[in-house]
Amino acid sequence: MAKELSFRFPLPHGLHARPASLLRDAAGSFQSAITLTNRRNDLEANAKSTLALVATLTRQGDECTLLIAGGDEPAAAEALRRFISVELPLCDDAPPAVPAAQGSSPLPRALRGEGVRVHRGVAASGGIGRAPALLAARWKGGPDLANREKGSPEAEFAKLEWAFVEAGAALRARRAAAANNTERAVLNAHLAILEDVELKAKIADQIHGNRAGAGQAVAAVVEHFAAVLRDSGSAVLAERALDLCDVEQLLIRALDPGTARDDRIALERDAVVVAQTLSPAQFIALDTTRLKGLVLARGGATSHTVILARARGVPCVTGVGEAVRTLRDGQEVVVDGERGLLVADPSGAVSEFYDAENDALRTLRERAERTAARDAATSDGRRIEVAANVSSLAEVQDALAAGAEGVGLFRTELLFMDRAEAPSEDEQAEVFAAAARLAGARSVIIRTLDIGGDKPIPYLDLPEERNPFLGFRAIRTYAENPDIVAAQIRACLRASAFGNVKIMFPMVSSLDDVRTLRGLVAAQMESLVAAGVPFDRDIGVGVMVEVPSLAFVMDQVAREVDFCSIGSNDLLQYLLAVDRDNQRVAHLYKPFEPAFLRALAAVCDGAHACGRWVGLCGELGGNPLAVPLLVGLGLDEISVGSARVSAVKSAIAGCATPKCRQLLESAMRQETAADVEALLRAFAATRAERSLLDEDLVRLRSSRRTKDEAIRELVGLLRTAGRVGDPDLVEDAIWQREEAYSTGVGFSVAIPHCKADGVLATSIAVASYPGGVEWGSLDGSPVTMAILIAVRASDPGETHLRTIAALSRKLMDDAFRASLLAAASAAEVVALLRSAVEAS
Repeated sequence: MAKELSFRFPLPHGLHARPASLLRDAAGSFQSAITLTNRRNDLEANAKSTLALVATLTRQGDECTLLIAGGDEPAAAEALRRFISVELPLCDDAPPAVPAAQGSSPLPRALRGEGVRVHRGVAASGGIGRAPALLAARWKGGPDLANREKGSPEAEFAKLEWAFVEAGAALRARRAAAANNTERAVLNAHLAILEDVELKAKIADQIHGNRAGAGQAVAAVVEHFAAVLRDSGSAVLAERALDLCDVEQLLIRALDPGTARDDRIALERDAVVVAQTLSPAQFIALDTTRLKGLVLARGGATSHTVILARARGVPCVTGVGEAVRTLRDGQEVVVDGERGLLVADPSGAVSEFYDAENDALRTLRERAERTAARDAATSDGRRIEVAANVSSLAEVQDALAAGAEGVGLFRTELLFMDRAEAPSEDEQAEVFAAAARLAGARSVIIRTLDIGGDKPIPYLDLPEERNPFLGFRAIRTYAENPDIVAAQIRACLRASAFGNVKIMFPMVSSLDDVRTLRGLVAAQMESLVAAGVPFDRDIGVGVMVEVPSLAFVMDQVAREVDFCSIGSNDLLQYLLAVDRDNQRVAHLYKPFEPAFLRALAAVCDGAHACGRWVGLCGELGGNPLAVPLLVGLGLDEISVGSARVSAVKSAIAGCATPKCRQLLESAMRQETAADVEALLRAFAATRAERSLLDEDLVRLRSSRRTKDEAIRELVGLLRTAGRVGDPDLVEDAIWQREEAYSTGVGFSVAIPHCKADGVLATSIAVASYPGGVEWGSLDGSPVTMAILIAVRASDPGETHLRTIAALSRKLMDDAFRASLLAAASAAEVVALLRSAVEAS
């Protein structure tokens, strides 16, 4: 009997290409017929077709059903239930925030001058680029396919089959030459469109049913799907129409090279490309060493072209149709991808502004790179390794580039999926060795196969189970698959000859398990020694702590392993008996439950008592609120997704071990998870308070000559220190006060100030000007030192007034003022001003 799953679609951007392709992959591994129905509009789709799924126009909140009918219904239903509850909510594209409306932020003062030509658009890819505009010709239409000579339906279908083969080969060649993982992902999306079962079926229907030529049939079907996307009412779906057109051109070119347009854009010199639209294939074909910016009349933050531009670091502004119509070929332009601005014919003042902006962005980028490259350590100097969770070799590259200090969890399941048989020992060894070579001295922890009934792999013939999470999974399957397990262990051992590889076993629940697994490793070591194959005989062998029973025998387990890594996701759901995929009880899945914190402490204390290293590789590690608790636990390593590495390093740097230990002890004494969360939020609030003054907020002997330049530089100091979010907003707030009255208080000193939403941390910035700056001071003297006070909008009303008053009183003191103006170092300035402020 057919099975039916009902659910409410969860994603804000609807069922667009990415979630549709993942649903297709989940459905495609089963023989059963699987149909998605959108109950809002009654549109149905073959769940094994990305295009058909997208064409259901499914939006967030739509009631949907999956009907499953066939021989493997139970397994398919269980896998799709898990996909809907676990994977689907996490697979939406997350575009960067863009302005709510054009003109919502103030223009920088430098761009408000008379004669400055500024076009507002949407900031789609950050950075600033400047070069002559190159206007891309707009394609006027395709060849007249309807009137081309055609053969019989059989002959045209044979041509179509050949075209699909040729187009697939072309896409795979492009993918092999891709410059980055983002480009590969876009080309994979194009390949998914090409291989879509409904696309080919509908083209075949056109050939056989309407007696259309192959080219005409391709154009008609692509236009059908493209029109559905354009008319969907979803900006995300509408933007995917360009991907369809790229696939169409590949097929047309394969059918008849003479009919396909050549829409590549040749860059003979540095240029900003200006176009109505640009397809992903056109962008990939561009010489990005000469591409200084991209300006599009249409295209949003989630279009594949814009995503590619971000991956290549190309500044991009979209939504500037008027500019695209009025710009001239060769006209000098600035693309401001930070603010969503296009500036034509920049003047000297505008050029100076953007030179300073580029300097600021370079400083911010270098600071971020230093943070990512720096080993993580607490403020009191305790090292905690921040590693990454990965599933492929490509993800290892991304993780190391993001600053990961190693691989804390290499999930190997991906190597076993979507294939007819298990990967060979050689194939696995090659992947693991490549990861080890990439990591160098950094550790690569390889988790052995963690598979069960919820992740069906046909050739393993795993049984269907009512509760696969408590059943025949992970190491419990090893006895029935000895050859597969032996091959993987040998592959890990062989890879250890090339780097710092460790082996980690999942779902371990007892000391018996540990001894059995160590026996498996010992046996494969003996076989490699006999064969003369090199490997690291001291390779680390560890276990994942995800079954609660281990927490109670950690003193015994730790003596027989080299390390432990806490799988916090499963440990939590097993400890609390909560299936987090079950929406009826998911609210009980609380990582700050005191009992869970006590279990974590038991694991860490037990392992450390035996001198063993302890890591954590679950979602908890990426939660900024939880990081102080993890520091308090004494963890040696935290492994997170690549995108979280830098943030976790920064969070650790702001932690002091003794205070975090006190926090953990207090948290474990709380009565409820809500109590713990309140405690953590209060702790986070106290840590957010930063010193008003730091040496990196002082610029001595500045060369700025005007008040505009001086204020911009002071705000820039706060910006590069991460104390200001929107520098334009802060600068505007300062000038509102300056235009009401001058903050030049006399004695060659100015105290500009503001209270603004753009300020992230109340701060003081200082600059000195040996040449003096005209400020309109009360006594008419030029300013040789400016002291900026920037206050958060949420701070109490009298904060900045009290600080200004204290500084003003001290500046009346001739000796203090003389010492301040004569200070030879930033440290002297900070010490003097701190004494004045603290005295208040």
